[in-house]
Amino acid sequence: MTRRMPRIYSPTVAPTTKRGSLRVSPKGKTARNVELYSTAYKLALEQIPALQMREKPDISLRIHASIRRQLKAGETDPRRIAFNALKDVLVPDTH
Repeated sequence: MTRRMPRIYSPTVAPTTKRGSLRVSPKGKTARNVELYSTAYKLALEQIPALQMREKPDISLRIHASIRRQLKAGETDPRRIAFNALKDVLVPDTH
């Protein structure tokens, strides 16, 4: 019987499958995105008056979607993320 060497995986690439290699997200990146999301969401909600929140009950979901979209695009400044989310939600489309 031959002795096999144990497989050593790199922290960023998992074993190869039929579809290709799987990327594993480092824990630090996920933690940073959670922190960015929570900070940006809190900043954005603080800027919306309570009356406007009652008039548009879906505003929090729209802010959530905008923040997630920006995080996926690689944005790293929570104030800029919150500002862009508010702009997406509150400024009507001019198209």
